[in-house]
Amino acid sequence: MTVTFLGLVRDQMGAPRLEVSVPKGSAMEQLLQALAPVVEDKLGDWAWDRKGRCFTSRVTVARVSPVADKGDPLMEGEEVIVFPPMAGG
Repeated sequence: MTVTFLGLVRDQMGAPRLEVSVPKGSAMEQLLQALAPVVEDKLGDWAWDRKGRCFTSRVTVARVSPVADKGDPLMEGEEVIVFPPMAGG
């Protein structure tokens, strides 16, 4: 599973992407649990909720799969993108 970080999240992580191993059929929750030990020491409280072991509402987590619903199990080889709010203008 590839997790890609954009913007300030990428800057704080120190890398544009991370390969994470999760069992086949895992849900997003299992991915977050696998990410926790890596991200909790790098991301600020604005982005990572240490107690809840999840990204905060200030960060968007999106699946790069045109057919997946939010609750569907993650697919092998799927990419997940994590990014802060975007501003346009």
